[in-house]
Amino acid sequence: MRRRGFTIVELLVVVAIIGILGGIVTTAAMGSIRGARSKRADAMRAALEQAIAAYYAQEGRWPDVIERKASSMSETTYMFSADETDQIFQQVVGKGFGKSGRKSVLVDATALFVANRTLLGNGRKGCYDNHKNKKNSSTYCAGRGCINGVDFSVAVKKNSGKNHLRFAQMAFGYQGTEEGRFCRFWIVYNGQTDSVSVTKTGPSL
Repeated sequence: MRRRGFTIVELLVVVAIIGILGGIVTTAAMGSIRGARSKRADAMRAALEQAIAAYYAQEGRWPDVIERKASSMSETTYMFSADETDQIFQQVVGKGFGKSGRKSVLVDATALFVANRTLLGNGRKGCYDNHKNKKNSSTYCAGRGCINGVDFSVAVKKNSGKNHLRFAQMAFGYQGTEEGRFCRFWIVYNGQTDSVSVTKTGPSL
């Protein structure tokens, strides 16, 4: 008795089903990965916000850039520029860092995502994960105008090649929707409450 093999049509149907199932699995996996990145970014944002508050509690004053603004504010709230934000994070994360092998005393920097600040725009605008501005690649983390970042733990290793960064070169942010894309955190000072918040939402464009 002759065995009947698969027809071309049957094989195509099987291949199509496998392709559909593969697409569903891939989409679900990517959604899970993006969700994990978003949660990590939120955790990093909260950690940096707490670090600034801890700096104030220990020093009895805000980091220099915030202190200068707080003493001369005419508006209720102020969002610091990219360059000002870099300086604030440098001062806060840098407290205790590198002194006799000590780590930052205010935040677990190993969980942070950093990029070379000299390659980022230092005006009032900068890269952040804003999907409403896809046409403006200079402010969209998945666009060609932005650069890649690296985990802090990798950046501080001297044998990490092109990923190595000196502490003074670092800008602190988070990984955007696209893998590896560096996006900025922004700092807002509220003059009425004398409080500081860290946000992923940048200046209005």
